[in-house]
Amino acid sequence: PTKANMLPPRLATRLVRRAALQRLATPGKRSFIQLPQGEAVPVIGGLIGANVAVYGMWQTLPERTMARHFTVSTEDVARRPHTLATSLFSHRDGFHLFGNMLTLFFFGPEVIAYVSARRFLALYAGAGLCSNVCQLGVSAATTKNFFWVQERFLGASGSVNACVAWSILANPWRLIFVFAEFIPLPLPAILYGGLFIGKDLAPLLGLRIPYLSDRHAHSIAHGAHVAGAACGAAHFLLFRRAGRFY
Repeated sequence: PTKANMLPPRLATRLVRRAALQRLATPGKRSFIQLPQGEAVPVIGGLIGANVAVYGMWQTLPERTMARHFTVSTEDVARRPHTLATSLFSHRDGFHLFGNMLTLFFFGPEVIAYVSARRFLALYAGAGLCSNVCQLGVSAATTKNFFWVQERFLGASGSVNACVAWSILANPWRLIFVFAEFIPLPLPAILYGGLFIGKDLAPLLGLRIPYLSDRHAHSIAHGAHVAGAACGAAHFLLFRRAGRFY
C-alpha cells in the first residue's frame, strides 16, 4: 500500500487533490509529440480505431445507408435518434478524419492524465452530443426553420474541440507549433486557442477573418465546433474549482 492508502480517507483525498491541482498550476512535462501512455493508450487508440472503422464503412457501404445512420439533422433525430451519437464517429472525407484524429492524438492524452479515462470519455461523449444539438439549433435559426432542417452534419470535431480547449486552459503558455504555408510558427497555447475558436466564431457572427476564415464556411458546422470548445472550457473550470483532478 502507498502512504496515501494508510492515511484517513478524507486526508488522503485532500492530499491527492492538492497534488493534482499543483500539477495543473505548473507547466506540463509531457512532450507535445509524445505517444499516449498508460490508460490513454486504449482510450485514444479505441476512439481513433472506431472513427477509422466508420470511415471504412463510408467507402464500402451504400452512401444512402450511411447518410441515414451516420449523419445528423433534425429529420434524423426525429426518426433515428441514434444518429446523435453515431455521427460523432463519422467522417466521409479522409482529410477531415485525419485532422480530427491527429488533434485528438496530441491533445487527448493530456486531458486523460488529469481527469482519468472515465471522466475523459464522459467529457468526449457529452461535448459531442451537446455540439450536435447546438449545431442543429444554429442551422434551424439561420434557415428560419425551427422544426425541419434537411442539412446533415457529421464528424468528431465537437468532441475533439473540447479536448483542445481543456488542454489549452490547463497549460495556456505552452508553445504550440502551427504550420503557416509549411513554415513552423510557434504560438502560446492561449493565442492558438483564441485563433482556433475565432475561426469558427466569426462565421456565426457574420464576420470574416483574413487568412483564417474558410472559403467554404457554409458547409462547416461552426456551431458544433464552438459548442464543443465551450463544453471543454466549462468542464475544466468546474472541475478545477471543485478540486476533482484525481
